[in-house]
Amino acid sequence: MHDPITINGQGAGKILWYRIEDGSFLPSSAIQPVKNKLNAPNMEVTNSGRIAEVTVPFTDAWSSSSNGRKPNQIFYYGTTHWVYGLGQDKEKNNYYLIREDRWGDVYYVDATHLRVIPEDELQPISPNAPEKLKSIKIHLNEQVMFAYEGEKPVFMSPIASGLLSGNVDFTTPKGEFIINYKRPSRHMAHAERFGSNGGELFGVPWVSYFTDTGIAFHGTYWHNDYTHPKSHGCINMPIQAAKWVYLWTFPVIAPRQEKHVSQYGTSVEIL
Repeated sequence: MHDPITINGQGAGKILWYRIEDGSFLPSSAIQPVKNKLNAPNMEVTNSGRIAEVTVPFTDAWSSSSNGRKPNQIFYYGTTHWVYGLGQDKEKNNYYLIREDRWGDVYYVDATHLRVIPEDELQPISPNAPEKLKSIKIHLNEQVMFAYEGEKPVFMSPIASGLLSGNVDFTTPKGEFIINYKRPSRHMAHAERFGSNGGELFGVPWVSYFTDTGIAFHGTYWHNDYTHPKSHGCINMPIQAAKWVYLWTFPVIAPRQEKHVSQYGTSVEIL
């Protein structure tokens, strides 16, 4: 892949494109920056559960029903998953046992492709700042969010909010809300069950809900198109930005806690 170039787009603004080896071009919004880092297996993983993140572009996930044939799913860079055990195959390759949180399906993933996140990395950010001083404002027109401690802005990030597409309205609701429900990983899906990743998003990372209908801040691994409405209502964010929001906001969730629901939390204003 070559250095990006800018081409005049239709309508407002310009579009950034990457030229790839065969001379064709891809829009930057469709290219997700990733790393390819292998990890030593964590020998302390137990059935009590630890949260881990994928550190390679993608990895195969096998279920016990596959019998070593075609993998059932693909897990992508930056996704987070609950790890409940470590085992080996006949060739002495290490695999983590992963249980997805929606239907409890069990998968086996190459242990070198996942990093078990240490608990000191999951401690709250600015824990001494009073809860009532922390707030978030989202400006939908500019597609940006700001976090405040009192009147002082302490963080900002581009976002991709809900999209109005034809007759389908997925726009993010305006108003005042609170963050009251968190998950470090969520298997998001439609009401019905689909196979082979169709209609499903496995391991969506750092989810902070602020409506009872499931609208949330969360990390996004399937696009890189921020500052443009893109989602089905949620606030799509770069993965590290969503992790910051997850750790900075109230309610606080313990490192090994799968979910936490509260009547109280950091205020969110959507303008």
